[in-house]
Amino acid sequence: MKGNMNIEDTIFATIRKAGNTLGRHTLSGFDSVGAVLRELCGMHSGVRGLVTIELRNGTLGWSEQLNLRL
Repeated sequence: MKGNMNIEDTIFATIRKAGNTLGRHTLSGFDSVGAVLRELCGMHSGVRGLVTIELRNGTLGWSEQLNLRL
């Protein structure tokens, strides 16, 4: 995982399941990728199965794609 994140950063997140977009979120106030993932999982607590989460840090310029089983 990308480790660089500051609490002031703007994070753009997309969550998909089976190619369908379940949500697009703009987040801030998080200091780690783990904290962002916990927030996203809470927002989509009714989703079960394999999902793809795409994160982009608009402040620092990195992006990452993660596959998770919820």
